[in-house]
Amino acid sequence: MRFGEFKRASQEHLDEILVRLCAMVVSGQKKDPDRYGMVAAAVLDPDDNCVAATSYNEDGKWVHAERAAIDAYHSRGGRIPAGSIIITTCSPCSEKMDDRYSESCTDLINDTGVDLVYAGYEDPTQHESQAKFKVEVSHNPKIHELCHVFASTFMDKEAAQLDELSFLGSPCTKDCSGHRAGYAWSQARGGVDANSPWSPSFNNGARLAKDGK
Repeated sequence: MRFGEFKRASQEHLDEILVRLCAMVVSGQKKDPDRYGMVAAAVLDPDDNCVAATSYNEDGKWVHAERAAIDAYHSRGGRIPAGSIIITTCSPCSEKMDDRYSESCTDLINDTGVDLVYAGYEDPTQHESQAKFKVEVSHNPKIHELCHVFASTFMDKEAAQLDELSFLGSPCTKDCSGHRAGYAWSQARGGVDANSPWSPSFNNGARLAKDGK
């Protein structure tokens, strides 16, 4: 199941799930902020079964929300079927983290066969080059802002400075020239995706143009 196959109502359904995930983050913080983290995620299968979980601390290591949701789905429904979607308040991690339990969420999701992650906010410090799945970010500004606020609580100072640079809401690194170039390239071709192996920012700019930003 590809994101392009979704109708508008389906995107609204994913945003509704994101709202519930945000509520789970808030609830966890009220219950025990040392135990529960600032990210929530869910597995949504083709039969509309949705299994959600928040990140949590276990013996000094953080079990990220994507792993928690995947583990919960396995416990309830077994293997994640083809066509399932991962929904998360913050896009999957890919870089080394000393306080994280086990491998990155990107590596974990790659092993599930899931080919779409729908996120409330895309972390600019994590890279998608290793991912076998596509990340789509909610266009709902209120959801995006709330998920951004959650993420800013654990992003380090360098990440926060990086996040200040953006092009039409898409984070930039150093400057936004890559986004602008990809945007102009896509616009000139009537709004098409780019697939540059050298410049994710060019691809992101093209995606923004295709989405009519």
